[in-house]
Amino acid sequence: MEITFLKEKGFVKSALTTGLVCVLVFTLMVYGALQYQAALQIDDLKVAEQAKTRMTSGLLEQVFEYTANDLLAIASLPAAVRFNSGRSEEWKEALQTVFRVQLAQKNDYSQLRFLDHDGTELVRLEKTNQRVFNRQDTAMQFKGERYYVIETAALSEGEVYVSPLDLNVENGQVEVPYKPMIRFGTRVVDEGSGKQGLVVLNMKGEALLDTFETGMAGSYPAFLLNDEGHIIAGPDENDEWGFMFGLPSSFARDFPEALERILTDDYGWIETSKGLFVYETVHPLKQSQSSQLAEQYTWKTVSFIPSSALPSSTLLSHSWVVGFYIIGVLLTLVISFYTHFLIHKRRELRRANVQQSKRFWKISSVLGDGLIVMDKYGVLTYMNPEAERILGWDANDLVHKRGHEVFHVHEQDNPDCSVMEVMKTRQLYRSKDEEFRRKDESTIPVILNAAPLTSDTGDEGVVISFQDFSEIKEYQETIHSLAFQDSLTGLPNRRVLEDRMQLAIALSGRHARHLGLMFLDLDHFKQVNDTYGHDAGDILLKEIAERLERNVRETDTVVRMGGDEFIVLLPEVSSTENAKVVAEKILAAVSQPVVLPLGVARVGVSIGITIARGAGLTIEGVMQSADKAMYEAKRRGKNQIYVNEYLLPSNDADRQS
Repeated sequence: MEITFLKEKGFVKSALTTGLVCVLVFTLMVYGALQYQAALQIDDLKVAEQAKTRMTSGLLEQVFEYTANDLLAIASLPAAVRFNSGRSEEWKEALQTVFRVQLAQKNDYSQLRFLDHDGTELVRLEKTNQRVFNRQDTAMQFKGERYYVIETAALSEGEVYVSPLDLNVENGQVEVPYKPMIRFGTRVVDEGSGKQGLVVLNMKGEALLDTFETGMAGSYPAFLLNDEGHIIAGPDENDEWGFMFGLPSSFARDFPEALERILTDDYGWIETSKGLFVYETVHPLKQSQSSQLAEQYTWKTVSFIPSSALPSSTLLSHSWVVGFYIIGVLLTLVISFYTHFLIHKRRELRRANVQQSKRFWKISSVLGDGLIVMDKYGVLTYMNPEAERILGWDANDLVHKRGHEVFHVHEQDNPDCSVMEVMKTRQLYRSKDEEFRRKDESTIPVILNAAPLTSDTGDEGVVISFQDFSEIKEYQETIHSLAFQDSLTGLPNRRVLEDRMQLAIALSGRHARHLGLMFLDLDHFKQVNDTYGHDAGDILLKEIAERLERNVRETDTVVRMGGDEFIVLLPEVSSTENAKVVAEKILAAVSQPVVLPLGVARVGVSIGITIARGAGLTIEGVMQSADKAMYEAKRRGKNQIYVNEYLLPSNDADRQS
């Protein structure tokens, strides 16, 4: 009996020892596995959140780059350059037209101004409730003491100043409701006269904040910090814009340890007792300023995962883990169960990564830019909906085809493709000179950014973002044409007339040619406006302009001077009688009835003609002679022709004398 008891006691002791060892081994295995799994999840979380903050930073920088390019384009247009050099009313009106078109087309822009170098406003257009209006001269203000004017005036030519993003202040008070605002400024310099001016563009801050919210959308809180650690955008509206009211940073108050690291490093992550912070730096001035200034002015995009949401703390809080540990007495069953558990969790991680990738691609699908991804062989692997819209292709038609063979206009014999070269240079490639081919075989100019797409295994390919540049080019050409054409009739304006008169006068002096200049003033035009309205008057002016062009030679020039006055330049006429013949044809054509929406109108025309020749002719003299002739025609009863001869000795005559 005693021996049996001792054996049973030894068995129990051995079983207990083995059980304790197994429990200890199992405990160590569970603990190690849980820690390992948590570390894997945290690593994946860091990668995903770092990609999100980096993408958001890139989107914000892109908004700044496009806005800065718009400002430089506006400042370089003839209207801005000519107004800066001459400050004439003609170019002021042209500049106001440019500002009005720009504000009407860009919803994010709220104000465009041209200021003298000392800060005095000369042209100011604003957009309120989607309506653009022009500030009168009496409402112009002196802004020379404002920080953005001082900073812009100190720039080098071609640089762009970007103000801090803050709230709009009116009369010394923050405007309520809050209106985030950011200002862009650049200098306009006339190298000949030395005159300088400033072009200042106000952009609504909501555009940047909306881009931030879209990029950082997810289940974790996100912050946008300025370079001093103040919250511009965050999960709690009460913590935003504290610096506008002289309040300390709430982020520094709540997360002092994390803020010091975030402001010091360009990007990365830091884990504190309160959670995990993943951050990336935004350089608003990267493309428009010197590198030193660009490094001084930065923002931070921050994704914050609270400690309660981190895998290291959430896994142990599940009751099934405790149950799994209790029923895991049998080592083999525990190992088998835990093995399946690891496989299951790994699958969940892969699924989460796939979902995260799909979410990023979804973000790319709603971007305003076309997005194309090609592998290292130039074969297209992805195309977002905007790219499909611009090129007219369905993504399924292009995937697995070489880009050069389908959409990229590129010489096949030239092995050097700037887009594919980014894999070798590892540098971002930007261009406004590339062309893409649409499905209908037409080509379009594009603004293109290409960047290498890499992974731990090496080069994977190229990602290309692009915009259709066609509308911008057409807009630039339209603005150029407005400077030389009458906006109502499409006829050349006074600038074109002066250029062609200068040429005609030069030829007259050199070859003793006669030139003719007609001043035309419509008779009874006011009655048409009073009877049928100004819209009908515009229709009549267009019809008269067409009749004038039909009754002169291709070498002659018809110009509208404004109102109901026209000028016809005959650069070469053989005699006064020939000029009268042209005038009589015009008189007959103009007197024909004009069919208007509300009736039929008739007008006449008084024509004053000057026939000029000689080496000493001037534009002013010839025009004054024709103007006097026109008034003499009107004095004689309207619908008349009167001729003045304005002859000076030619060069040949001078030599003979």
